[in-house]
Amino acid sequence: MALKIKKKSLHSDLRIIVFTALGVTVLTLMTAYLIGRAFYSNRFLANTKINGIDVSSMTLEDAQSAAAVPEYLTVTAIDGKKIKIKTADFDVSGNSQNEVNSIFEKVPHVIWFSGLTKQTEYSFDQHISYDDKKLASALKSAEWGDKKSENAQIKLNDNGYYISEEVNGNAVTDMNKLIAAVDGQVAQGNFNIVLDEKTGCYTLPTVKAEELRKKCKCLNEIFGLSITYDFTYTTETLTGERITELVSVNDDGSYSADGDKCMEYVEYLADKYDTYNTERKFHATLQGDIIVPPSDDAKYGWWIDKEKTCAELERMLEKGRNVEKTEPYYYETWGYTFTGMKSARTENDDIGNTYVEIDLTAQHLWYYEDGTLKFQCDIVSGQTTSAARTTLPGVYKVWYKSTNYRLQGWNEDGDTWDSDCNYWIRVAIVGIGLHDTVWRGNSFGGNIYKYNGSHGCINMPLAGAKYIYDNVETDTPVVMYYQSAY
Repeated sequence: MALKIKKKSLHSDLRIIVFTALGVTVLTLMTAYLIGRAFYSNRFLANTKINGIDVSSMTLEDAQSAAAVPEYLTVTAIDGKKIKIKTADFDVSGNSQNEVNSIFEKVPHVIWFSGLTKQTEYSFDQHISYDDKKLASALKSAEWGDKKSENAQIKLNDNGYYISEEVNGNAVTDMNKLIAAVDGQVAQGNFNIVLDEKTGCYTLPTVKAEELRKKCKCLNEIFGLSITYDFTYTTETLTGERITELVSVNDDGSYSADGDKCMEYVEYLADKYDTYNTERKFHATLQGDIIVPPSDDAKYGWWIDKEKTCAELERMLEKGRNVEKTEPYYYETWGYTFTGMKSARTENDDIGNTYVEIDLTAQHLWYYEDGTLKFQCDIVSGQTTSAARTTLPGVYKVWYKSTNYRLQGWNEDGDTWDSDCNYWIRVAIVGIGLHDTVWRGNSFGGNIYKYNGSHGCINMPLAGAKYIYDNVETDTPVVMYYQSAY
């Protein structure tokens, strides 16, 4: 009997505990509700926004203040600078207080706890009035900044190319767009405005440094290249800034030779180093210092073939390798290359001290070797009664030599000839040369050339022609001139 009484007592105690716990819980919840009800009785619920403004747990007055027209319009410029303009300065007014009050009256304060679990958003049509002219005036008078934007640029110093970073300026370049952007926001009740590139009132960099990295690297690689042209007495090295001017470099770091720029450089070389078809100062044996004019027949000198030299320059550039020594191409025709005597080439002269001199007035020839007279003799040149037969003045050169040579030809006068000579020294590509004329015997010099001259060649005694053939090298300059008009 005692065991049964004890079991009943345990069940009774459990019920008491459960009911007590439930009572405490209910009492706690009721207390929490009442506290929350009291707190939110004059406030907006938690997680509440009006026109995007967070008014969570705010009193009506605080919410009206938050939604009201602020004391200042704040415009944040593109550089972060904040421009503040008093709203009173452009007569701003709005309808927010009445609207917020209307919304507050609709808030379900009884179920205040619903705001703890969900977001509630209210909105109303904002009616803002203000003086847009005063606003525009205030915006115009604000100090926005005067720093201009600059594009990133590739620049050059003594060490090569480098990138000057872009500059994001703060200078307003279109005030009308700035005013329009601010005016549009204020009309919607927004008094905290951030200006960015989308407003269009700033001119911002269009070229960024990162876009130039590959191009700059390529330019520096080309900057370090060198191509050296050999002109016998000197060299001309193409490198650094000058060589980069001859290529077109793309943004992706690829490049190609610029044909026009390459040709400009080759023309510079030709202007500086060509001596072909130019008049020359010369110290004549009988007259002293004279000027020897160019002529159609006299083809001595250096004449750069611009097309071939330019094409080769383009190839060298696109290979991207250093060239320690190269020569330009010189013009060629019929197997003849238009150059002079290498050993005679200097900055101011290409005749030198070894040459054949022919005074066409005195009808005399001298051969100087290293400045020393080695040989001389009388000659007979082209007959001056006919332009087709007259030997023209100028600086010629020994193109090639031959023995037992057959002389054949014709001229504009209708003359023809066909004879042999023992020694032939060609000095013009048109067929003029120095050669022996046995049939003349010893009749050379004087005025023979005026009535019984050659067809343009230099007739020489056999011994004289042999000496020139045996002792004068090819490319040796042959200087011919008259002492007066012929």
